[in-house]
Amino acid sequence: MVRKIRQSKNLVLGWSTVLLLVFFVISGLPNAQAAEKEIVFAYQDGFSGPFAAPVKLAHLGILMYLEETGNKLGPFKVKLITRDTELNPQVGVRRLQEVIASENPLIIFSGASSAVQLAMIDVIGKAKYPIFWTTGWDTRLTGEKGNRYSFRWQSPNYTIVRSGLAAFLDANPKIKKVIASSMDYAWGHECADQMKVILKERNVELLKIQWIPVSATDVSPFIIEAKASGADAYVQLQYGNLFPISAKQILEFGLGKMMKIFTTTASQDALAGIGCEALEGMYLTNHWAHVMPNEWSQKFVAKFKKRWNQTPNESSASHYLQCQLLAKVLSQTGKADPKVLIPALENIGEYEGPCGKERMSGWNHQIEHPYLLLRGKPCSQVKEGDDFLEVATSKSIYPKQGDKGFEFDRRKESL
Repeated sequence: MVRKIRQSKNLVLGWSTVLLLVFFVISGLPNAQAAEKEIVFAYQDGFSGPFAAPVKLAHLGILMYLEETGNKLGPFKVKLITRDTELNPQVGVRRLQEVIASENPLIIFSGASSAVQLAMIDVIGKAKYPIFWTTGWDTRLTGEKGNRYSFRWQSPNYTIVRSGLAAFLDANPKIKKVIASSMDYAWGHECADQMKVILKERNVELLKIQWIPVSATDVSPFIIEAKASGADAYVQLQYGNLFPISAKQILEFGLGKMMKIFTTTASQDALAGIGCEALEGMYLTNHWAHVMPNEWSQKFVAKFKKRWNQTPNESSASHYLQCQLLAKVLSQTGKADPKVLIPALENIGEYEGPCGKERMSGWNHQIEHPYLLLRGKPCSQVKEGDDFLEVATSKSIYPKQGDKGFEFDRRKESL
């Protein structure tokens, strides 16, 4: 009897030991606990107002990636929240502070309105939290106003104008005189300054800059003036609602038959409703286009159209990519800590992305990629309702370390 009791005790002790060992082994695995941890991503942008359409397409890019991964990036479950900046810097800052205090997000995505982005990036730089992915175009966002917590895929105004205009002039070497129009506010004035640099380098005469109000609904006086100018090309520094108005009136007044037309606008949402006749032969620029022939873009566009029954724009692609890059560093490090993730992002180096070969420039947190010159296809070649453009060429002119406003190395800033 005593022997049997001892055997029973030994059996119980044996199973207890096994269970304890299993418990400690499971507890010791870093991903077992981390897999249960939730991190917060916040997409805070202009969900209302004139940029609502591209913002919603960007949001779909994030949603699609999270759906594909079961709302997980690396070992972490992701909770996605949204907030509307109303395109107001004060509202953007207030809601950013509220989100940081109440949700403790690891990542903030944003982009619409450089004024809002500059206000928000200042808050994040001072707080040193969280990681900020902006799609704003103001050159200063990865320049003198940037910080180590902020990153960008979209090209800056510096690249938008210099790369786009240089590629346009390369494609049309007979251009000697241009007349330009620009939106009359901070973005337009910065772009005009960048334009002057390229025109001076190429010995192309700038006859005049037409300053057009952002709220303009009729640009016919400017088109008529351009027709009488004797210019070889009309350079439009425009985007948003003003571009469709200009494109239709350029067609109406026959300006495209007299000179080459160049514009900085080619976002897919901006092209809707314009029609192939207005775009035919026009040169446009953009960060990305859904007609890109590389493997990354072809797969992404096919998935996006199947899931949302819409054509993605460059913000859809860039936000999807940002999630990919974040998933990579979260998997590499196993840490949901900006102080660990930021150096990992800085060291990503070259990878395959929306524009083919792309590279993280760690010293200023700007991803460098080809910036596209697109051309409106003849209507006879348009096969689908969104198939207006073809890729003519591209250039990659980005600021260099040591240039004015770029006398720094973000990697040396404290975390």
